Amino acid sequence: MKKIVFCCLSMKSRTELSPQNYSNTGNAECGYNKAVIYPINAILAEKLHKGDEVKVVLIKSNPIDNNKKDSSNENINIYKEELNGINANIGAKIDYEVIESDFKETKENHETRYREMLAQIEQNCELFVDMTYGPRLIPMILMCVLNFAEKFFNADIRSIIYGKVEFVNGKAINPELYDVTSLYYLNNLTNVMTADSGEDALEALDEFFAL
Repeated sequence: MKKIVFCCLSMKSRTELSPQNYSNTGNAECGYNKAVIYPINAILAEKLHKGDEVKVVLIKSNPIDNNKKDSSNENINIYKEELNGINANIGAKIDYEVIESDFKETKENHETRYREMLAQIEQNCELFVDMTYGPRLIPMILMCVLNFAEKFFNADIRSIIYGKVEFVNGKAINPELYDVTSLYYLNNLTNVMTADSGEDALEALDEFFAL
């Protein structure tokens, strides 16, 4: 199956980005023992194999303030350098696509992002997502994309990743890597659940959590 990776790019400059070693942190069960800027690359370091066909979709947001430095193009290169360096010893076949839009949360912008993301989906693909960076509403759009892809393209949702750090005196410390794929399936559960009342639905949910 073709692997398709969606990754929201940071809007910070290279000097502001701090590589982190996420090995054996959080709940992602990732043992990659080198620092990365984009957490999904620690996952891919263990999931990619020689000859795998991979499409990485980089989600780029352009600042609308002309006085603010635009680091988005630089971040495309940073991501490629990082994953290509990891892949040098693996040998997967990686192609890159870039989806870009202005950093504004209008209805039109949401629809454009949604359609452009869906255009990257392929039948029977495996999907990996990094929600660490980017505008706050993009994860909501990505959840809709994943739902569409699973329902109509028979996609396999493999991993939805979030990299967490704490900032002390402006320095990123205590990295933790979380696989939040369960939140996607929790939302799907709500969509398919049936109950005669809210109380019955809550009881069914409690039974599900107890499994």
